[in-house]
Amino acid sequence: MPDPANTENALQSALEDAVKEVLERMFFLEADSGLPADAEAPASTLAAHLTFEGAPPGSLSVSLPAAAARVISADFLGIAESDLSGRQVEEVVCELANMICGAVLSRVESSSTFRLNAPRIGSGAGVPAPGAVVTLHSSCTAYGAFTAILTTEGTACSSAEKRAS
Repeated sequence: MPDPANTENALQSALEDAVKEVLERMFFLEADSGLPADAEAPASTLAAHLTFEGAPPGSLSVSLPAAAARVISADFLGIAESDLSGRQVEEVVCELANMICGAVLSRVESSSTFRLNAPRIGSGAGVPAPGAVVTLHSSCTAYGAFTAILTTEGTACSSAEKRAS
């Protein structure tokens, strides 16, 4: 029988590693785990949400300060921040969610096939289904807090359990 504690620890580790890797390698943004106790909520945030099908199915949401979204979008697209449209920023934040989701799933279930649905702007994360495993990771960046929430239906991540052992 799967050990939920091992699965949750492995999902937490996979989410943390994926966020750090994607932010640093693809968006040139250093992210430290955790948030300082005195961290203030940004005036404006941008969030993206996507669902995925597979074993297990679930969803991923990311949220970051709007100012950070503009900076990483400019860096990612290689254009001046002043030349960015709102739509471009939204598309980059959606791509960020897509990359993190793919990185997490490949870490915890590398032998499974997943279908990621198109990310959308907005948190999208409603109340989790009974038995869902919710994994939260927050990072501190130079531009404020970055948060990722992975929700999976049940504890079916066999590779995650092996990784945590």
